[in-house]
Amino acid sequence: MIYKNAKEVIGKNFPVIIVGSGPAGITLALSLEQRKIDCLIIEAGREEYSDESQENYAAKIIGDQITDLRYSRLRQLGGTSGHWGGWCKPIEQWNVEKWGIEYNSFSKLKNQTCKILEIENNFPQSKISNYYSQIQFQYSKVRFADKYKEHLNNSKNIHLLVDAQVTHLSGENKKFNSLSVSQNNESIILKSNFFILCAGGIENSRILLWSKEKNNSLINEDLPIGKYWISHPWIIGGIGFLYKSKIKKILNEKFINYDGPLHIATNSELVNEKEILSAAMYMNAKEDTKLYKEVIKDLLCVAPEYGKKIARSIFSKDLKCGNIFMNLEEPPKETNRVTLDKNVIDKNGVPITNLYYKKSRETLNSAKTILVELGKLFVDKDIGRIALKSEIENLEGYENLGVHHHMGGTRIGDNLKTSVVDSNLKLHDFKNCYILGSSVFTTGGYSNPTFSIVQLALRLANHLGPKII
Repeated sequence: MIYKNAKEVIGKNFPVIIVGSGPAGITLALSLEQRKIDCLIIEAGREEYSDESQENYAAKIIGDQITDLRYSRLRQLGGTSGHWGGWCKPIEQWNVEKWGIEYNSFSKLKNQTCKILEIENNFPQSKISNYYSQIQFQYSKVRFADKYKEHLNNSKNIHLLVDAQVTHLSGENKKFNSLSVSQNNESIILKSNFFILCAGGIENSRILLWSKEKNNSLINEDLPIGKYWISHPWIIGGIGFLYKSKIKKILNEKFINYDGPLHIATNSELVNEKEILSAAMYMNAKEDTKLYKEVIKDLLCVAPEYGKKIARSIFSKDLKCGNIFMNLEEPPKETNRVTLDKNVIDKNGVPITNLYYKKSRETLNSAKTILVELGKLFVDKDIGRIALKSEIENLEGYENLGVHHHMGGTRIGDNLKTSVVDSNLKLHDFKNCYILGSSVFTTGGYSNPTFSIVQLALRLANHLGPKII
């Protein structure tokens, strides 16, 4: 059932309260429903998008400028799935193992995750060399609000409260017993046995930080809440061009369309040997006159004979040219962090978010190394060439990074000084509070996070189910 007035749920007994109705929260609720467990989902936004509600995601970015934090997430039913890109791929095994999670407990949920996202469980990967693999994403059209709104409204076990912002949790003796909900300038207290925060890569930290301030010494001071925030910077690293007649030498014909986009990712061998971060690259190899002119102009200056060869290939329709887009991994740094503003509050009296962020030279250096080594491979196989963007070549530029994947801030681990939740996503030292979503990622890898978020939700349901029943 869907409630629009918080007063309607006062006094009702909900064994579980879930904060946030994005892919994490809805997947978890549906999984608990299968076990006949009642839960209440609290969504800060409305059933539909509204500018007024979205404005409560306003935040300050201190340091290097990135995409406005209001544009990278949605405050409404279904969360950011309302406008996500839909590209899905399981995160790499070496990343999951760095989280301290047994990979099998994660990978066995892949088929179930694919069903939820309505995609094929088919992620072919073929080694091009020791350093690189050809990869393929699946594209999901699922919008969680569209897909599940009717079900949520008719469910006997799932209850949904919309347009109600959770401000903080309260409790004693390392156990939360209630949370505060603000709606229409009124504060309402709701009680439960278990609390799961699924509010995203920024709001999870914000709620915990405010809960910490409101409850004095209840939450361990050493917990790095908000710290080690990471993302996936999205940049154009260079221009690539390929001979269509020759790329079949190294590409797997089973899953590549030679006229379509080419996806390549780093292998662990390259990451470990060069001590760099991983990346996925996307080259949309289509005819582009502007890019052709740019490449030929440069080549005629530095390598005139090869420039003439490229020009001939263009006229023979054998050459495909395109920008190389890179989805880059970032190193988790303590200094990149979510904090509470000391001077500005939202309409519900909660301090707005400050995100301290500095782009990493390690990330830009990794991008350069990855493209240089890929260029060597193209030359060695004589399938094409790569021209680096000056920003990558000089390891400078890219002042305004495209950043849309918010991760970290409540990371997984067993060390209370470097992590916030344990391998089961339980808040350290607490008996009944769990954190779910990309905020728990210890590393980001290169894969888009939603697929892994759904896997984590299913995994948490398997863990929580017996405890609640």
